[in-house]
This record gives sequence, C-alpha cells and structure tokens, in this order.
Amino acid sequence: MTSWSEKWWEAPPEAAELVANNRRAFMEQFGDFEAVAFDQYWIGTSPDGRWLGLQLHRPDGSIHRFALPCEMAQQFFTDVVGTIDFMGQLLLAKAETGGSA
Repeated sequence: MTSWSEKWWEAPPEAAELVANNRRAFMEQFGDFEAVAFDQYWIGTSPDGRWLGLQLHRPDGSIHRFALPCEMAQQFFTDVVGTIDFMGQLLLAKAETGGSA
C-alpha cells in the first residue's frame, strides 16, 4: 500500500488539482447524461486478449461497440474505479445535506 492513500486508485497529492479540474471539465462538456443513457452492457475480450470490448445497449435497441487496446486497460480500470468512488462521494454528500449538495 502506498503511503499517500488507502485508495490505490487516487492520484498522488501533486496531481489532485489536475484530477479535480479534469472531472469538472468533463461534467461541463458532456451534456445531457440521461439523453445518452444505456440500459444494458456486455463486456469481454477479443479472442487473443489484446482488446477489452464494451457493448452498450440503448433503450431504442441500438448497440454501440467500443474496443480498448490492452495497453490502455489498466489505466481505464483505474479511472473507472476513481470515478465510481467520486460518484459515491457526490451521492453521499447529497444524502447528508438532504438532497441539496
């Protein structure tokens, strides 16, 4: 375990501001989350293990496929875990303030 965090996915302290700015910029540019929501997903790998595949199924029946090269998979996983942790922090803050966070 690192000395700077119990959460292995967190950026080191010197990168915290960069991560916070990146999250804020992402939320500002993304647009309407509900408008692009999907209701099912399927995840797997290519037969040779070189690709991580994602299939996102939209409520309208459309399927969107994405493939991530194995060289990016570890960073992708770290980013997903960090984002889910941040998502939980936002939801917890909202619950603790009675929905006004």
